[in-house]
Amino acid sequence: MLRLGIQAKAFPTTDDPGAWQGLSAEQIQKVKKGGIVIMDEDTSAGTEDQKHFIQAAMIFNQPIEKAWPLIRKPETQDRFMPDLESLRLINRNQTTDVIEFHTKVAMFAVDYQLILQNDDANCHQWYSIDPSYPNDLKRDDGYWKLYRIDEKHTLARFGIRVQVSAWIPEFVMKRLTKSNLPVNMKAFFNYVDSGGTYTKPGFKGKQPAA
Repeated sequence: MLRLGIQAKAFPTTDDPGAWQGLSAEQIQKVKKGGIVIMDEDTSAGTEDQKHFIQAAMIFNQPIEKAWPLIRKPETQDRFMPDLESLRLINRNQTTDVIEFHTKVAMFAVDYQLILQNDDANCHQWYSIDPSYPNDLKRDDGYWKLYRIDEKHTLARFGIRVQVSAWIPEFVMKRLTKSNLPVNMKAFFNYVDSGGTYTKPGFKGKQPAA
């Protein structure tokens, strides 16, 4: 069984200067009122990295002690992520997960494998494409970072950057990130807020334990 090496005194909190970084005053208020804010930098300006980097912020109605272990279990994502058809946990140790993902966007199957690194003390997960796998994506990297607000609420920050292979149309990349991000973030919100029991409509797999 995976044991998370985090202690209450080590939890990052929203007093951290990075907690609200990049959010305007209006966006912070929206997040505090229960909204999910998407910060889209997918524009024609800036570097190639900036063009495809999108972030999100939301507040889970769960303490960080419960929210982080759920984010830390990416092998459950096929239960609630809309476009994710299946996945397979390839390898796991105390800090690293390797997971194979199989998605379907429109008529295109998109298969890829990610390496996820976990810093339990700071409730920080970051991931990147596994170059040893025959990925349909040129790039897929991102992060989750959680901050304790109080005993019942957790601020979640998320970021993603995706580039598809040459044979996949550009609209698939936009669907994987820009177009679907609000839907995917809502799915994560429902999953964490339910304590890990929420499943997407039509899911026919094994019902997760509460």
